[in-house]
Amino acid sequence: MIVAVHEHDSCPACGHVLSSYQEAEASRGEWWATVIANRVATWWFSAVVIVFLTIWIAVNMYWRPFEPYPVVVLAVISAVLACVTALQGPLILMTQRRAAERDRMRDREALRVASNAEADIHALRAQLDDQLAAIAAALDELRLS
Repeated sequence: MIVAVHEHDSCPACGHVLSSYQEAEASRGEWWATVIANRVATWWFSAVVIVFLTIWIAVNMYWRPFEPYPVVVLAVISAVLACVTALQGPLILMTQRRAAERDRMRDREALRVASNAEADIHALRAQLDDQLAAIAAALDELRLS
């Protein structure tokens, strides 16, 4: 599905569309990957994990409600963190791939717009050269007469 062109993508003077770039809507998997990556890739998430681990270790070290041997608790925590990391990696890569694809599409559109602008500049330059030549010819005729 294609997202509509935004208001700022049109010329304020005449209203013609400046860019034909339209960002495709993310698939459900890409959307979820972006949501999870945006939540996980924050300092708050890291701080919550560290606080949770600190509390978990403190509770197990002092009151021993879950496991009498803290080394086993640390091994379980490291295994859980390894699983979280293994799951986060592909999500982050999917989000980066989508962002890179979006950037490539924007770059193609920017190149197309720049090429059109360059062609317009050359056409204007040719028209100006023709106008200057006509003015110079008219001045020469006036000087001769």
